Amino acid sequence: MLVAGVVAVASCGNPGSETDRDTTPSDVSTTIGPDPVTLTMRVNTDQEALWSALAAGFEEAEPSVTIQLTTEDFATLQQNAPRYLAAENPPDLLRLPAPGDAVKDQLLLNLDEYADAYGWDQWPESQLEQLRVSDDGRHRGQGALYGVGIGFQLTGLYYNIDLARQIGMETPPETIEELVAAMDDAAAAGKTPMMASGNNAFVLQALMHAYGAAEEVSAWVGNAPRASIQTPETVAAASTVREWVEAGYYPEDPLSLDDEQALGNWFEGEALFLYQGGWLAGAMDQNLAGKVGFVLFPPETAGDPRYAMSAPNGLVIPEAAEHPNEAAAFLNWANTSEEGRQIQVDQAGLAPGGSTDLPTPEAAPGSVLSQTLEAFAVASEQDTLIDFLPNATPGMLSATLNPQTQLLVSGQITPAEYIANLQAEYESDLRD
Repeated sequence: MLVAGVVAVASCGNPGSETDRDTTPSDVSTTIGPDPVTLTMRVNTDQEALWSALAAGFEEAEPSVTIQLTTEDFATLQQNAPRYLAAENPPDLLRLPAPGDAVKDQLLLNLDEYADAYGWDQWPESQLEQLRVSDDGRHRGQGALYGVGIGFQLTGLYYNIDLARQIGMETPPETIEELVAAMDDAAAAGKTPMMASGNNAFVLQALMHAYGAAEEVSAWVGNAPRASIQTPETVAAASTVREWVEAGYYPEDPLSLDDEQALGNWFEGEALFLYQGGWLAGAMDQNLAGKVGFVLFPPETAGDPRYAMSAPNGLVIPEAAEHPNEAAAFLNWANTSEEGRQIQVDQAGLAPGGSTDLPTPEAAPGSVLSQTLEAFAVASEQDTLIDFLPNATPGMLSATLNPQTQLLVSGQITPAEYIANLQAEYESDLRD
């Protein structure tokens, strides 16, 4: 499984640095005229069904527009993105999760005026901040808006309904204390309380948010100046993970499990809880229909906000795009029209962004997918969507987070050392 985004796109030189470009759009309009327009769009192949359905829907809604869709392997697309953006005729829309270098090189259109015209600035800020970038391209979460997300995933707490009934858990836990009590009951019944591999940091990040470090985590992932996660709250989160391992809440010998094996054990019904992404909802509905629930991770104190890790499919409009008004109209239609929002659910199992006043798209009643959509609506209403820790730097996941989490889980380093090591590697990655 891949986290839904990456931090940096390899830059082939600095194609935009020699020219002082005006990245503010001119002649902003929310009206599409009757003259034929061909909108070019370059996106990732693995979600071709989603993009094709959205393109067809927009063409039906706007008969004067034809969308020319080009798909490419995601990794190759990101590698080639600087070249596409610097081309004489760039695509009107490009799938680009981390636009930092392109903003620095002045290759992307500043979308603030479109945000004002369409009302995107009234959406929950946590839906937008991952595509806000400072002028130097170094910091996300601040500065102008350079992209709009189409389709969001989020993390949450899955629970096995049959096992919950066996231990007398009638409703999902409302607090971490209730979560611990349920895990105690599961352990007493001979079941694994929390299914997780030895390098799974999702639970750790969920605890960071619940213990009050969400703002620090968000700034850290966005590379804000002097950002740090060396706080008492993050150390407490790491301590809790270690305590849960020692208490037997994790599987026996979690270091022997990778994520695929842990998921296999979950689907065999071996655990009460699994903290994972909504991207598993389809598999849950297919293999465990009616047997799985999904909720946001509980807070420390009842009634406090509930957070989720989340990242969208970010699309940008190049500075030299031929049809920026039509491109912005597509982004708006996909997130605000009933048809565009439903397509995201039907084709990809993704929650659409947009205003919290918009109705939640339909999904099969009681399905895990419907529960993920409800959870996304709650997190959007509370404005509590946070980017993933691995997206802080290019090497964070494989070079730092995974091995350090294994050391924490196995007791080879203390919680304080774990957080200090993450911070030190983070700062080293940013210097490099």
